[in-house]
Amino acid sequence: MISYRYSNFLVFAALFAGCTDPSDPTPNHQKTSIEVDTNDVFGSDRFEFVLPRPFALAASFQEAGLSYAPDRTNSVENITNYTSKGAQLVNFGVYSTDLVYSILNEQPQQTMLYFNALKKLAEEFGMGSIFTEDELALQIEANIANRVVLEELLVDVHERSQEYLEDNDMRYLSAIQFAGAWIEGMYLASYDFSKKDPIEVGYKLNDHMTLVNNTIRGLEMYKNPDTAIEQVLVGLQELDLLFSSFTSVQTAENKAFPQLSPEEIQAFVEKIREIRGQITA
Repeated sequence: MISYRYSNFLVFAALFAGCTDPSDPTPNHQKTSIEVDTNDVFGSDRFEFVLPRPFALAASFQEAGLSYAPDRTNSVENITNYTSKGAQLVNFGVYSTDLVYSILNEQPQQTMLYFNALKKLAEEFGMGSIFTEDELALQIEANIANRVVLEELLVDVHERSQEYLEDNDMRYLSAIQFAGAWIEGMYLASYDFSKKDPIEVGYKLNDHMTLVNNTIRGLEMYKNPDTAIEQVLVGLQELDLLFSSFTSVQTAENKAFPQLSPEEIQAFVEKIREIRGQITA
């Protein structure tokens, strides 16, 4: 495993780990966490923030007990549609979430399909070497049905990719990949929103909007965005504006978490699905 200069720490951003107990004064959104790799720090005179590893991000959605629905993930057949660098980077993130979704639901055939999709996209934008090392490929194939080992291997892949980006002065690309991973995770989670307590959904969406704000800042640092990257940036900016416009958010007292109405949650869901449809088309 590659070692790094930075340590890891926790950010409170897990989604749907459970329902709030009315008798407990500490809501569940204050008890759950996603591990954040501080290697994903974007630093400049204006910015310094972190984003979670893709596995930790996707696992946070899974902790909600999401039902497995393979027809909701992005088909690997769509990979030929992604010809621009931006589309390839964004959908690398999308497929990363789909890969973890398959692993967490113990679907080895789907897992292999999405792993191969990631390899193909990585080759397109110059990171194919991190997936094609014989030892790593053999380990993944040998452990395709072993969730624990696969998680460790994917962390290794993530660290190799981050090292590659850092060595080639392309760290800013992480925000583009993360945007795709986050959108896909939220899209998959959105199908279970109606099954959850709206108050708890509001808590968790509010938590995740911090990640959206950080992702927007990372995308804004990219100097020469193509159409696909601009599309993602605009979509997330619109999502941020939509969330900020909700009456429950505007009327929430200082430091209080907004209690979103079912109508506001539905509006959020529709926007997420719109954005996801655009980036995976």
